[in-house]
Amino acid sequence: MVQGHGGVRLAVREWPGPGPSILLLHGLASSSHIWDLVAPRLAPRFRVVAYDQRGHGRSGKPSSGYGFDRLIADAAAVIGALGMGRPVVGGHSWGANVALQLAVDRAELVSGDVLVDGGFLSMRDRMDWRTARTMLAPPQLKGMPLEQFRAGMRTFTRGAVELTPEVEAVFLSLMRVDRDGNIHPRLSRANHLRILHALWEQDAPGLLQRVRVPTLILAVRSAPGEADSAGFMQDKERAAEVAKAIDGAVRFEWIDGIHDIPIQRPDAVAERIQRFAREVVG
Repeated sequence: MVQGHGGVRLAVREWPGPGPSILLLHGLASSSHIWDLVAPRLAPRFRVVAYDQRGHGRSGKPSSGYGFDRLIADAAAVIGALGMGRPVVGGHSWGANVALQLAVDRAELVSGDVLVDGGFLSMRDRMDWRTARTMLAPPQLKGMPLEQFRAGMRTFTRGAVELTPEVEAVFLSLMRVDRDGNIHPRLSRANHLRILHALWEQDAPGLLQRVRVPTLILAVRSAPGEADSAGFMQDKERAAEVAKAIDGAVRFEWIDGIHDIPIQRPDAVAERIQRFAREVVG
């Protein structure tokens, strides 16, 4: 455990490696386990660290403090406590938005950013807060029998991800199971909405204009009908054109798959991160 901003305890995991550090940040309503298939593929070359962000997984769950200022303070605390130097920071979905904010506000802590299907779209440009709150609120899963949740994993991924024991463990990391065999999301609905509101307020395209450390946007391009909880392909394509026009530190690449691509195509994600990290830190 590492103490984050305000003393919040952060559950940290590490894959030791011989080279420079990579810090991996998960998305909203996820956990550090989203990186379980990617991190071991990076560890032969890099020291890899991931942690459950506040409110998630096995980390502390305060009832306030979910703005990006607190989140980047948490990331800075992990980097400092573990002596990571200036890591390459990889973020998935909302974690990409955290990584981007960290690179802009605390550039001295970061060698480079990899933004995996996040960090380049503006939610506020697509919908007002009332719509976002309604459309993107978490599903009501509290009290669902564990076996029903297990069966729903196949529906959620629509067959795009093989449900190996390792992938099933990623999904189960998001839940606590009570003595009756019913599940309870580790991220509360109230905290989910607090994070969602901070994400709605953030101007990610504006931050991209300001970033000065090398930044790779790795955006998922999903085929029609594929399981993609992020969706918005037309919005992504428009945002991609804006990002590609930014001079300087920002690079944009597409990768085919679903939003949860770290568990769908871990080899491809690890290869892109590794290639970028080698360019940035050697």
